[in-house]
Amino acid sequence: MFSLKEFIKKGLLDAVGKMADYQVILNAAGWHEKGVLDEADLAEVNEKIEAQYQVEDPTEVTVEEE
Repeated sequence: MFSLKEFIKKGLLDAVGKMADYQVILNAAGWHEKGVLDEADLAEVNEKIEAQYQVEDPTEVTVEEE
């Protein structure tokens, strides 16, 4: 069965990294105002936006097994 909420959320999550962050955020906020998305959905979108900027700690040394 078609779910508008899941359809919109998938589109927003797919847009992360392809559209400017502010555009994704404003679009998500608009769908929240319309009652389609809830705060948990906005948190999921925000989590994906933040995840694209996470970098590994260069001071962390890993030892490879031979």
